[in-house]
Amino acid sequence: MKRKNKWLRGGQPGKGAKRAMTLAVALVYTTVSLTGCSIHTENIPKLFGRFFNMNESLESGSISEDGEKKSVFNLNKGLDITVGREKWDPDYKDLLPEKSQLFINNAPSYYYYGQISDEERSLYDALFAVAQDPTTKKYHKRVTITVDPDGEEFKEELTRAYEAMLYDHPELFWFRQNEGNFQYFYEKKPTDDGTYDVVIKLSAVYENYEAEMSAFNAAVQEFMAGIDLSRSQPEIGLQIHDKLIDMLTYDDDLADRFETDSSYDYGYSAYGAMVANSSGQPHTCVCDGYSYAYQYLLQQAGIVATRVGGRAGDNAETAGSHSWNLIQYDGEWYEVDPTWNDRDPEYDENQQGGSIISQAVADPSFWSRIRHYQYNLTTDQIRNYAPDDRYTYYSEAGYATFLSPSVHIRDTVEDIPVTEDYISYLAPVANGTTYTYENILAGVGAAGGDPSGETGSEDVYTEE
Repeated sequence: MKRKNKWLRGGQPGKGAKRAMTLAVALVYTTVSLTGCSIHTENIPKLFGRFFNMNESLESGSISEDGEKKSVFNLNKGLDITVGREKWDPDYKDLLPEKSQLFINNAPSYYYYGQISDEERSLYDALFAVAQDPTTKKYHKRVTITVDPDGEEFKEELTRAYEAMLYDHPELFWFRQNEGNFQYFYEKKPTDDGTYDVVIKLSAVYENYEAEMSAFNAAVQEFMAGIDLSRSQPEIGLQIHDKLIDMLTYDDDLADRFETDSSYDYGYSAYGAMVANSSGQPHTCVCDGYSYAYQYLLQQAGIVATRVGGRAGDNAETAGSHSWNLIQYDGEWYEVDPTWNDRDPEYDENQQGGSIISQAVADPSFWSRIRHYQYNLTTDQIRNYAPDDRYTYYSEAGYATFLSPSVHIRDTVEDIPVTEDYISYLAPVANGTTYTYENILAGVGAAGGDPSGETGSEDVYTEE
């Protein structure tokens, strides 16, 4: 864990701000700030490079105001896009690449794919198919839809499909580097059965595809080599969480550049976490990088996981944009915030209460509890988090309380006009209580055991 947390540092919520973690020290009761995590908007890059609605000029040909002049866009010597009375070339065929061997994901299922509509899944499939070879824009796939592609409903459908794909597939991190990634083409009028045909293709290429994907895959393979996959899924999830937050450095500089072109930095992606951000700093990212990386690593272990966007902070009024994870064990969901769990305080032992703080940080059992306070919670617990006495450290010199109440508020349908997050409202509700951090350490659900905690073995994953 390399992030430098600084005392007495605050921030502006919603602009990469850090949530201040309150530390109260007694006997003389004072309050200072222990930096928590930085919170940053999801800020997905724009979906489309260009929109074509047949009223605009295309790359070859043009159309007059009266619609009489034929307009042609040739994707593969067989696709003539026309307007009005004319239809698609009857000989049109999709042109699709082979499935990429560099895009690897071992997830047993993809959560958001299962939550969107059938039509949105068809669009998701088309987007994912043409993205398999991001070195060229020549590939294309047609999708038949029931809504007018010239209307807002279709744009929302396609955006939801796109976001679902990115949330499900952290390995598609390269979309972070482009302002527009796809373009679509369609006829203005429906077919005879009232449906519309839309063709989707890439509008940007991934210049460093082979080098970056190879580096990413190698980093993931090296990371997972240190994970004991013979353990139970809850134990594996804990191993991955702890190794990840030990490895990562929080990108304060990137967070401070909120609402600039920094939104296309790899620090918002799993690549920033596993390899480097766009400045070349290894394992350096903001909350999106933490949550994408944790999800992806869990997926490689065969664990169902996803992420959610929303707001987090001391209270609903001051909360800023943030993202965190949801993990499924034995059919039940749990919430985890790996960014907020990544804590490494800086302090002066000579300051007031410094000796108490020093003792607390040096106590492996206590400080490990602090580093897992946002681990495997229910949605109700993380939504309005209220720390109990377990997070207060007592010594002969006095006591120190390290945590204060906080909130994690998911983006809702009503938030879409502001957040432009079309997917987080579909996130699962976490009700799991079996695999809490304390229960996992106690052996509940350990490999070779049962959910009651009778493991039949003393070889249970514990904190070092």
